[in-house]
Amino acid sequence: MAEALRSRGHRIHLAPLLRVDRLQFDDRILQTASAIIITSGNAASALESLDPAVRIFAVGPDTASAAKAAGFFNVAAASGTASGLLEMISDRWRAEDGPLAYASGRHVSMDVARALALKGYSCRRVEVYATSRARQLTEETVGLLRRGQIDAVLFMSVRTADAFAGLVASAEISECCRTARSLSLSAKIARRLGHLPWIQSLSAGSPTRDGILRMVDELEARRHAGSPRQRAI
Repeated sequence: MAEALRSRGHRIHLAPLLRVDRLQFDDRILQTASAIIITSGNAASALESLDPAVRIFAVGPDTASAAKAAGFFNVAAASGTASGLLEMISDRWRAEDGPLAYASGRHVSMDVARALALKGYSCRRVEVYATSRARQLTEETVGLLRRGQIDAVLFMSVRTADAFAGLVASAEISECCRTARSLSLSAKIARRLGHLPWIQSLSAGSPTRDGILRMVDELEARRHAGSPRQRAI
């Protein structure tokens, strides 16, 4: 994402708010599943012991790309939402086609395995990674926000949004959001940031990386030709 934004001429400040750790897990559930479900690219690397021909159902195109980069070639991508993922699986997979496994993080906004079980599928969840929040914002990030040098803050997940909201509150700089816009991957993410005093809070037209980039491009197109670009987290 940073490279894509830099190629568009933007200056970028990276502020990682989550740490991703691989978990130890028994892969027998994954090995015996007829198809695997993933809702994050972070899960793809944990599937390395599986047959690259196994069917993969990914929540969206970015997650599907991560699965393909990990060597899987039988990958189907939904629209980018959990509801779209469930709809795709219902359309393309019957309960009698075999058991499903959901390779997930420790924290999920929706338990896809449970939702599918309610629809009559055999689906078990396996936690393959975990995310933990940063303890504080860096001094550089705090300084940029205080000085109003952040033009837009990009949020790609609910966990990131929650982490940011908590950290700016801890640093007592929530009011600094008045000089920036929030650009969220989805309306659900944007709602977690609704209490902060942004100039504007926007959600991508599609919950994908390209959706975020289109939103940035649209904002840039509205700028006066001679106005200086600032930064984006």
